[in-house]
Amino acid sequence: MRSRPLSCFGSESGRDIDAYLAVDLAGGRTTLRRQRVGYPLHVTRGFYLDRMRPDLLTLYLQSASGGLYAGDRLQLDIAVANGAAFHLTTQASTVVHEGRDVGSRQRQAISVGAGAFCAIASDPYVLFPGADLRLETGATVAEDAVLFVVDGFAIHDPGQSGRPFAQFASRQSIRRPDGRLLVQDFGRISGDAWTGGSLGAMTAAATALIIAPFSKLPAAGLIEEAADRSGCLAGASAAPNQAGQAIRVLAPDGGALARGLEAVFHVAARAALGVELARRRK
Repeated sequence: MRSRPLSCFGSESGRDIDAYLAVDLAGGRTTLRRQRVGYPLHVTRGFYLDRMRPDLLTLYLQSASGGLYAGDRLQLDIAVANGAAFHLTTQASTVVHEGRDVGSRQRQAISVGAGAFCAIASDPYVLFPGADLRLETGATVAEDAVLFVVDGFAIHDPGQSGRPFAQFASRQSIRRPDGRLLVQDFGRISGDAWTGGSLGAMTAAATALIIAPFSKLPAAGLIEEAADRSGCLAGASAAPNQAGQAIRVLAPDGGALARGLEAVFHVAARAALGVELARRRK
């Protein structure tokens, strides 16, 4: 009997995954006050990596299942209390397997309280042939808070099949606590459109949003230079309603994109927090 390749494993009907993280400022540092994280997700212990910002909590969100499979539905709710400082990232890129006409979906609901800092900086998703991934992020951000959030992907065909991914779609909506809409960013591209376009050797892309008061925003040129030094092409522009900045990034591969996004994160964090953060090792 011949076993199927690993990329075929997983439930035929997909998995409903519901996770919740709530952080609060207590005793001079941000702590994980409440969590609900089930298989295949896992959250590491909290790390305090920055001597100049000992209040900043960093968590790594890990997956034990080998990626996202057809029919998977992941819901992640994140609540950052007033004055807290929180950084959530992943241990590595997440593989997205064949969509099988149903695809995979990940939704995030983020709440950032007054004076808080929140960075949701996942590594780029890796789209295998036939992958169909839809990302949806809805965030509520206080007037004086900072939110940094990234959606990105890279294309990979491990078997050299020549088949493109099926679809990548991203939807980001940012509001104030009173319900006022600040930013909506929708995007969708098929694998056929990507490979048949004019992007040349570029196989990875991302969008980053920095929602922050003007005094806590970096100069657009600093963002672009940091990404360019990592081998990417980046452009930063003002977000609607004076909400912050929107950044688009193109890269020749997933590794370059991950390095570019890490560089952009550090520029954004330095402007928001006033210090240079330590490297997040993975």
